[in-house]
Amino acid sequence: METNVTLEQMAQELEQVKRELREVKEQYALGVNENGGDAAPRNAPQEVITKTGEKRIEYPTEHPHIYTSPTIHRGEPTVRGSAISVRTIVERTRLGDSPERILQGYPHLSLAKIHDALSYYYDHTEEIEQYIRENEEAGWRALHRASYNLRLSKLRLESFD
Repeated sequence: METNVTLEQMAQELEQVKRELREVKEQYALGVNENGGDAAPRNAPQEVITKTGEKRIEYPTEHPHIYTSPTIHRGEPTVRGSAISVRTIVERTRLGDSPERILQGYPHLSLAKIHDALSYYYDHTEEIEQYIRENEEAGWRALHRASYNLRLSKLRLESFD
């Protein structure tokens, strides 16, 4: 049983699959459940109780192990159950660390959380790259201030001689 499918038919079928996938993604983002009923929006703020008993507002993301909170890392995406930002995981991989090596440094995480952080990065590259740039700039400013203060202290000490 041989079927002759033209490239045009395949392209039409592919476009139909793309439309259906787009619809599913939109429903998921809106929080529509399988039966068509409304569910809570996936990015609705949630009040959580931390390990220390404090209340905090978290905004879930489409990644199960990643959330944001205005009170944690200036709202940077963070690995759930930790204070480790997605940026930190990405920077560690840029230094050559494998997910397994990162797990050794942060044993309270899991490989699933580390991989989800990397997945979040690939889905939101520009956002995380901006956080990386801001962090580098803050580091340079701190280094400049420390260097300036050290020179100023030396000048003050020399003036007493």
